[in-house]
Amino acid sequence: MKISPRILLPLVLAVLGGRAGAAVPPPEQLLPKDTLLVITAPDWGKARLFWSNQVYLRLWQDASLKPFKDKLMDKLTTGAIKPLEQSLGIKFSDYEGLAQGQVTFAVVPVAPKNKSAPPVAAVLLMDTKDHAGQLKTNLAQVLKKWADAGKPMKSQKIRETEFTTLFVSPEDLSAKKLIPGDKPAEPSDADATTLTNKLEVTIGQSDSLLLVSSSPEAIDKILSRQAGGMVPPLEESPVFHADYGPRLRESPFYFWLNAKGLTELASKLAAAAGDDSMVNSTNVNTFFSATGLANLGSLSVSYKHYAEGDCTQLFLAVPEEKRPPLLKMFAADAKDSSPPSFVPADATQFLRWRLNMGRSYKTLEAMLNDLIPPQALAQINMVFAMAGKDKDEHYDLKSELLNNLGDDIISYSKAPKSSAIEDIKSAPTLYLIGSPNPDKLAAALKVLLAVPFQGTPITDREFLGRKIYNVATPTAGGTKSPGVSFSASGGYLAIAGDTGVLEEYLRSGDSKAKSLMEMPGLADAAQKVGGMQTGLFGFNNASQTMRPLFEVLRKKNPSAQDLLGVPIPDPNIGEQLESARQWVDFSLLPSFDAVAKYFSFSVYAGSFSSDGFSLKFFMPTPPQLR
Repeated sequence: MKISPRILLPLVLAVLGGRAGAAVPPPEQLLPKDTLLVITAPDWGKARLFWSNQVYLRLWQDASLKPFKDKLMDKLTTGAIKPLEQSLGIKFSDYEGLAQGQVTFAVVPVAPKNKSAPPVAAVLLMDTKDHAGQLKTNLAQVLKKWADAGKPMKSQKIRETEFTTLFVSPEDLSAKKLIPGDKPAEPSDADATTLTNKLEVTIGQSDSLLLVSSSPEAIDKILSRQAGGMVPPLEESPVFHADYGPRLRESPFYFWLNAKGLTELASKLAAAAGDDSMVNSTNVNTFFSATGLANLGSLSVSYKHYAEGDCTQLFLAVPEEKRPPLLKMFAADAKDSSPPSFVPADATQFLRWRLNMGRSYKTLEAMLNDLIPPQALAQINMVFAMAGKDKDEHYDLKSELLNNLGDDIISYSKAPKSSAIEDIKSAPTLYLIGSPNPDKLAAALKVLLAVPFQGTPITDREFLGRKIYNVATPTAGGTKSPGVSFSASGGYLAIAGDTGVLEEYLRSGDSKAKSLMEMPGLADAAQKVGGMQTGLFGFNNASQTMRPLFEVLRKKNPSAQDLLGVPIPDPNIGEQLESARQWVDFSLLPSFDAVAKYFSFSVYAGSFSSDGFSLKFFMPTPPQLR
């Protein structure tokens, strides 16, 4: 057959020149099949557009926040960005606007030549498309600066493409260099001559694609995929494929974790560690078997935009027949999880979880039998067996608890009593445990609490015909806190650290106040997450929770210790955190009223299917921003 030159010439040119102008494949085709982790924006332009419409990004751009933002960004630039740029010999501003296609971070397994090297590698990919020339110029400048500074580096070819490995000192990335007032250390002669303890970063460009990795082996896999080589792509992984179509394909960015691959890797590493290691294969496999974690498939997070707001979905893939005991323990039954009428309209947070607590305990007990030594279990069972025997030799605490646990857990919070940090951290919250006989459950709880708080009296008082119990829990220094109060009423055991919210619940039967269920827009928002019949439903009113927090930040400008709310054991870490906290001048924040339009409420719901567990969050766009 004779081929026309008009057809042959374009074919030859396409074969010879196609590599140079080939489009970079999308993440699912560019990454290898055995990829363990992916965080990607498949199209950076679409992702930026999505982010630009986010409520909190619009808040960040609000003029009233400018004094606070300008000072923070100035401190961040002088205290962190510039020192890091000096250490690495780059300017981050040179890379602004280069991302035109995908921006992907991934973790892939490797078989390094050096046995002491880790079996996984991190990879950063950025497709610059028609900005490839600028990328080439920027990389050349980085390598020149690195060479001029006398820092160690080496060049190598990976699949006929030139790459350079930079040896970065851990001190270059030390947190001490990111503290205001600390000056970057001058490079020493030793930095230029020894590679001990250096972090290897391999960097290069293939067509319009920037590749940065901790391992040349990982880059080799990517280049093979880019060239259409024999390395199977991620899209051929059954675990990834099951997530991609239903959830990830249309998401502007997504997170995906190969849980199955991680557990398999952990088992291999444990086997290689030998029987003398604490993490030997026997211990690891026993843990995976008892908990059922070996049956997990993947974990993904994806996003979806609606005209009314934005939805985030977390999905844990695991077939129903292989559901791990750890997941079974928390599996809610698909029952009504809407706010009952006694939950007040001014509740700032709400959660209802239709968990069969007796069934969950049995699952936990079976799992612990495989994990905990018999002697330890015997001691735990002895505590249950002896509790309450001082007053009734036939009393069985375990039975009294399990037989009186229902399938309904509710919690809701009210606004803090004041704008003091302590009150904000401990807003009045009520916990309700459903029970077929809440009075018996309250009595069992009284016996149970007497075990750890020996010598601490559990008092009781009458309130509206109900008995309220109180136990004053000990705190640091031997003092006693107001403690915990509990009472039985309305088919629930009610527990609270604040007696006011507990008494309000006990009075709710006579109250004519509006309930949370009557809140405008709540029912419509719930439909975006699957409704209120999934067995797990929650609500958060940011317009109320953020107001006191905003005001205390402005007026008190709290320390790092106050913000964390827990003791910092290491003084050096505490000092570094406080120095970094000094970058943030909360006194420059505007009043909450100036930004209140950016805050509304959000809802979430969890549900189980034959394929796994889904947790969806939906945040409606605040009315003033629509």
